[in-house]
Amino acid sequence: MTSTTGSTPGGMPLAYNRAPCDTLKPWITRLGVTSVNLPEGKTIECGTFGEQPILRMIFGSQWSAHTAEGLQTFSPGERGLALYFGPCTKMMRLTAHGSFKVVTVNFAPGGTLGLDLPSVEETIDRILPFDPFDRAARPHEAYIPRDDAKAWLEAAETQLLTSFSAASPKRPHDLLAEFERLCLTDPGASIAEFAHDRGIARRTLERVIRKSWGVTPHFAMRRARALDMAAALLEVALEEDEPEMRLRYFDQSHVTRELRSLLDTTPGRLQRGSHPLLRITMEIRQSRRVEVLAGGTSENPRPWRDPNAEPRSVNRTES
Repeated sequence: MTSTTGSTPGGMPLAYNRAPCDTLKPWITRLGVTSVNLPEGKTIECGTFGEQPILRMIFGSQWSAHTAEGLQTFSPGERGLALYFGPCTKMMRLTAHGSFKVVTVNFAPGGTLGLDLPSVEETIDRILPFDPFDRAARPHEAYIPRDDAKAWLEAAETQLLTSFSAASPKRPHDLLAEFERLCLTDPGASIAEFAHDRGIARRTLERVIRKSWGVTPHFAMRRARALDMAAALLEVALEEDEPEMRLRYFDQSHVTRELRSLLDTTPGRLQRGSHPLLRITMEIRQSRRVEVLAGGTSENPRPWRDPNAEPRSVNRTES
């Protein structure tokens, strides 16, 4: 298994990902491209776990997914497929049946509310086979993979700018971004205090978050703690943050129960297994977390990425 879009020091594939341009930031938190080559006949059985909707333009071999609607199979081929993933309440099992390339668009909280889609709650644990902007099953030609990862990502971003300009969605409420920040930086905080500090009733917060996140604030924070823990176990989180992430749990049995419940695995299995698809998703999320912790400043190289494996045309300060 090899990657042309970055990897860990141990050689596990990663996406080349970064924050979008300022124009897109109210609606999108992260953009990425992934290219993974597998030996003939090799498959990857893994999973993904997203808190917000994710648009994936997938090219290459067949994929299958265990969704709320049962087992679904997708055949992207060279022309690709646009797949709109709703938020997950548990890890979604995925199988990649060969080599693949993906453009990933991580939406911000509330970032899809103006696109005339089913409610976020209706898309929980589901995959909708279309681009949410034009409802087409096949991706726009701008998303077609390129050998140069940076050029590929920039072409995708340019097309997204065109799509958002045509759609003219309403800017998400600031409260949604503030709650995302809480989930990323302090998911053990008091929800009641968060609501009080913003001069709103907890019931109002519950209603706003459920509409835009599809889940309750309590579940969103519980899920955030588990995803941070999973990232630490997969070694795609800041090493200095792991002790604090562990202190969010009463004891090791608490960690184990939560990971079994949400990711259908144990801490030991996460550490021992390869989990390439889940690691890619967790690394993109942790990159977003580092960005938020840094106050949205320009990104430095993430320490869990192998600098020698980054795409050659990419400016190292952007990766």
